[in-house]
Amino acid sequence: MGLPAAPAALGRVEDLAGTRLPEDFREFVTTIGDGAPGPYYGINSLARDVEFVEKGWGRAVLGADSPLTGDVDFVELLGGPDDWEAHAVLLDNDPAYAAGFDRLQATYLGEPWCNGRLPIADYGCGDCLFLMLRGPRRGTVWADCLSNATGLYCLEVDFLTWYTRWLDDALDLASRGDTAPDNGDYPCLRYGDNSRHRPPPNRALGGPDLGAGNDDAPRS
Repeated sequence: MGLPAAPAALGRVEDLAGTRLPEDFREFVTTIGDGAPGPYYGINSLARDVEFVEKGWGRAVLGADSPLTGDVDFVELLGGPDDWEAHAVLLDNDPAYAAGFDRLQATYLGEPWCNGRLPIADYGCGDCLFLMLRGPRRGTVWADCLSNATGLYCLEVDFLTWYTRWLDDALDLASRGDTAPDNGDYPCLRYGDNSRHRPPPNRALGGPDLGAGNDDAPRS
């Protein structure tokens, strides 16, 4: 757990963004900790967030509005199959389909799709969770799965809702000694309200693990 954010660290981020941080996240970093345990690899410090943005796109993108309003799913845009394994087969064997994926990935990795967002947690394998600072979906948490070539997804909740759901679930799992992974569809969307996240039928969010998960489910 980091110390609460110093005024200078908070001011730097808000100056770059040209706006206050969403109030629930602002209160968290200034009263709970600037960097904290949390979903996946934990909540980043503000300094790490800014460093990530600077190295990836340049600090100017924090002060520009994001055009994102809803999910951007590459499989849907290309008319691909719902089944993940069938999609993987197409990527390996259909040059036109693979080229379409490469084109979408190159497009959405750059501006304006990187604008106005603060990466707040690492999901792993190059993917991350980010908080929207500017644009029509300000204050919502999103999953950036572009490195794994699946897209951008809105969790449809604010930071505090997302974090509190993780904390409740983590405490429940720890009390039962449960370390089984969530093998549902789009596990990066866990703790949100996006219907793409569908836990396996033998384990609901925070519920008991009754057996092996669905390892064949789509993954982001």
